[in-house]
Amino acid sequence: MSDAAPVAKKNRWAWILWWQIDPAELERQVAEYDSLGFFHSMRGLSVICLSLSVALTVTLIGFGALGLGASAFIDAAIMAILALFIYLGHRWASMAAMIIWTIEKVLIAVGGLGTSHVSGAMVISQLIWWAIYMHAFYFTFRIEQKRRR
Repeated sequence: MSDAAPVAKKNRWAWILWWQIDPAELERQVAEYDSLGFFHSMRGLSVICLSLSVALTVTLIGFGALGLGASAFIDAAIMAILALFIYLGHRWASMAAMIIWTIEKVLIAVGGLGTSHVSGAMVISQLIWWAIYMHAFYFTFRIEQKRRR
Protein backbone atom coordinates (compact mmCIF):
# COMPACT_ATOMS: atom_id res chain seq x y z
CA MET A 1 0.00 0.00 0.00
CA SER A 2 1.32 3.41 -0.93
CA ASP A 3 1.34 6.54 1.23
CA ALA A 4 1.07 8.74 -1.83
CA ALA A 5 -2.14 10.71 -2.22
CA PRO A 6 -4.27 9.78 -5.21
CA VAL A 7 -3.54 11.91 -8.23
CA ALA A 8 -6.55 13.68 -9.68
CA LYS A 9 -7.29 12.70 -13.25
CA LYS A 10 -6.87 15.72 -15.51
CA ASN A 11 -9.58 16.49 -18.01
CA ARG A 12 -7.93 16.60 -21.42
CA TRP A 13 -10.82 18.71 -22.72
CA ALA A 14 -10.21 21.48 -20.17
CA TRP A 15 -8.76 23.82 -22.78
CA ILE A 16 -11.79 23.45 -25.02
CA LEU A 17 -14.34 23.47 -22.19
CA TRP A 18 -12.81 26.77 -21.11
CA TRP A 19 -15.22 27.48 -18.25
CA GLN A 20 -14.24 24.30 -16.39
CA ILE A 21 -11.50 25.00 -13.91
CA ASP A 22 -9.99 22.42 -11.59
CA PRO A 23 -10.58 23.76 -8.04
CA ALA A 24 -7.36 22.18 -6.78
CA GLU A 25 -5.35 23.84 -9.56
CA LEU A 26 -7.04 27.16 -8.83
CA GLU A 27 -6.03 26.87 -5.17
CA ARG A 28 -2.47 25.95 -6.15
CA GLN A 29 -2.19 28.87 -8.56
CA VAL A 30 -3.38 31.27 -5.83
CA ALA A 31 -1.18 29.76 -3.09
CA GLU A 32 1.94 29.75 -5.27
CA TYR A 33 1.16 32.99 -7.13
CA ASP A 34 4.50 34.67 -6.48
CA SER A 35 6.65 31.53 -6.72
CA LEU A 36 5.29 29.87 -9.87
CA GLY A 37 7.48 30.25 -12.90
CA PHE A 38 6.26 32.32 -15.83
CA PHE A 39 5.53 29.24 -17.96
CA HIS A 40 3.73 27.45 -15.11
CA SER A 41 1.37 30.23 -14.07
CA MET A 42 -1.90 30.94 -15.86
CA ARG A 43 -1.00 34.61 -15.74
CA GLY A 44 2.17 33.82 -17.69
CA LEU A 45 0.29 31.61 -20.16
CA SER A 46 -2.23 34.39 -20.78
CA VAL A 47 0.63 36.79 -21.50
CA ILE A 48 2.17 34.24 -23.86
CA CYS A 49 -1.16 33.82 -25.70
CA LEU A 50 -1.49 37.57 -26.18
CA SER A 51 2.15 37.92 -27.18
CA LEU A 52 1.75 35.21 -29.82
CA SER A 53 -1.29 37.04 -31.18
CA VAL A 54 0.65 40.30 -31.31
CA ALA A 55 3.58 38.64 -33.08
CA LEU A 56 1.30 36.89 -35.58
CA THR A 57 -0.67 40.07 -36.29
CA VAL A 58 2.48 42.12 -36.86
CA THR A 59 3.93 39.38 -39.08
CA LEU A 60 0.75 39.16 -41.17
CA ILE A 61 0.70 42.94 -41.54
CA GLY A 62 4.30 42.82 -42.72
CA PHE A 63 3.49 40.23 -45.38
CA GLY A 64 0.26 41.96 -46.39
CA ALA A 65 -1.64 38.74 -45.72
CA LEU A 66 -5.44 38.57 -45.69
CA GLY A 67 -5.71 42.28 -46.45
CA LEU A 68 -4.65 43.35 -42.96
CA GLY A 69 -3.89 47.03 -43.05
CA ALA A 70 -2.03 49.33 -40.73
CA SER A 71 -5.16 49.58 -38.57
CA ALA A 72 -4.37 46.05 -37.35
CA PHE A 73 -1.45 47.62 -35.49
CA ILE A 74 -4.06 49.12 -33.14
CA ASP A 75 -5.33 45.61 -32.39
CA ALA A 76 -1.76 44.45 -31.75
CA ALA A 77 -1.09 47.42 -29.46
CA ILE A 78 -4.26 46.77 -27.45
CA MET A 79 -3.29 43.10 -27.03
CA ALA A 80 0.23 44.10 -25.91
CA ILE A 81 -1.16 46.56 -23.35
CA LEU A 82 -3.58 43.93 -22.04
CA ALA A 83 -0.69 41.44 -21.75
CA LEU A 84 1.21 43.93 -19.60
CA PHE A 85 -1.74 44.54 -17.28
CA ILE A 86 -2.53 40.82 -17.02
CA TYR A 87 1.08 40.26 -16.02
CA LEU A 88 0.69 42.96 -13.37
CA GLY A 89 -2.35 41.11 -11.97
CA HIS A 90 -5.28 43.28 -13.05
CA ARG A 91 -8.61 41.45 -13.24
CA TRP A 92 -10.09 43.97 -15.67
CA ALA A 93 -7.35 43.16 -18.19
CA SER A 94 -8.31 39.48 -18.22
CA MET A 95 -11.96 40.42 -18.66
CA ALA A 96 -11.10 42.89 -21.43
CA ALA A 97 -9.00 40.23 -23.16
CA MET A 98 -11.95 37.80 -23.08
CA ILE A 99 -14.29 40.42 -24.55
CA ILE A 100 -11.90 41.63 -27.25
CA TRP A 101 -10.84 38.08 -28.18
CA THR A 102 -14.50 37.06 -28.53
CA ILE A 103 -15.42 40.10 -30.64
CA GLU A 104 -12.40 39.52 -32.86
CA LYS A 105 -13.29 35.88 -33.50
CA VAL A 106 -16.96 36.68 -34.15
CA LEU A 107 -15.98 39.40 -36.63
CA ILE A 108 -13.63 37.02 -38.43
CA ALA A 109 -16.33 34.35 -38.68
CA VAL A 110 -19.22 36.65 -39.61
CA GLY A 111 -17.18 38.92 -41.83
CA GLY A 112 -15.77 36.02 -43.75
CA LEU A 113 -19.00 34.11 -44.36
CA GLY A 114 -19.61 33.76 -48.06
CA THR A 115 -16.13 34.90 -49.03
CA SER A 116 -13.57 32.72 -50.72
CA HIS A 117 -10.81 33.15 -48.12
CA VAL A 118 -12.82 31.89 -45.11
CA SER A 119 -13.78 28.24 -45.10
CA GLY A 120 -15.68 26.08 -42.63
CA ALA A 121 -12.36 24.63 -41.46
CA MET A 122 -11.09 28.12 -40.73
CA VAL A 123 -14.18 28.95 -38.69
CA ILE A 124 -13.76 25.70 -36.69
CA SER A 125 -10.09 26.45 -36.10
CA GLN A 126 -10.99 29.97 -34.94
CA LEU A 127 -13.47 28.46 -32.45
CA ILE A 128 -10.80 26.12 -31.11
CA TRP A 129 -8.27 28.97 -30.70
CA TRP A 130 -10.99 31.07 -29.11
CA ALA A 131 -11.69 28.35 -26.53
CA ILE A 132 -8.00 27.81 -25.75
CA TYR A 133 -7.34 31.50 -25.20
CA MET A 134 -10.59 31.92 -23.25
CA HIS A 135 -9.50 29.15 -20.88
CA ALA A 136 -6.23 30.96 -20.14
CA PHE A 137 -7.91 34.37 -19.74
CA TYR A 138 -10.80 33.04 -17.63
CA PHE A 139 -8.52 30.98 -15.41
CA THR A 140 -6.31 34.04 -14.89
CA PHE A 141 -9.37 36.13 -14.05
CA ARG A 142 -10.54 33.55 -11.49
CA ILE A 143 -7.09 33.45 -9.88
CA GLU A 144 -6.98 37.24 -9.55
CA GLN A 145 -10.56 37.26 -8.25
CA LYS A 146 -9.74 34.66 -5.59
CA ARG A 147 -6.60 36.56 -4.56
CA ARG A 148 -8.70 39.67 -3.92
CA ARG A 149 -10.99 37.85 -1.45
